[in-house]
Amino acid sequence: MDYAEIATDVVTLIVDAGRDVTIVRYRQTPADASKPWRGPTDPTTTPDATTTVRAVAAASGLGFKALDKDLMKRASEFYLVGPGATFDLTTANEVIDGGVHKRIEFVELLKPANTVLLYIVGVSR
Repeated sequence: MDYAEIATDVVTLIVDAGRDVTIVRYRQTPADASKPWRGPTDPTTTPDATTTVRAVAAASGLGFKALDKDLMKRASEFYLVGPGATFDLTTANEVIDGGVHKRIEFVELLKPANTVLLYIVGVSR
């Protein structure tokens, strides 16, 4: 199976039907290494990484359950994102879409072999 060709098709479809969104990963390194339980000093002021990608937004469940296994994380919207981000989106914290900040609840990854085909990103406001 030629996964590279499928990845190219996914990117083409998302570029044609999607819009630009910014995905943000906040700093996770604690401010004081001797007290890691305190976490980073206001990680939202300086993101660790950002990437702008094309994504297709969908308010419906797309066939996915909106609740995860432990019923703690809830997603009200979903984004389909193709490969091409500058960092692993499974480590991301937030999507900024048209100036609206949305918290990432989960990221599912479709990755046969070593080829990333699609990220499904569940968000809530």
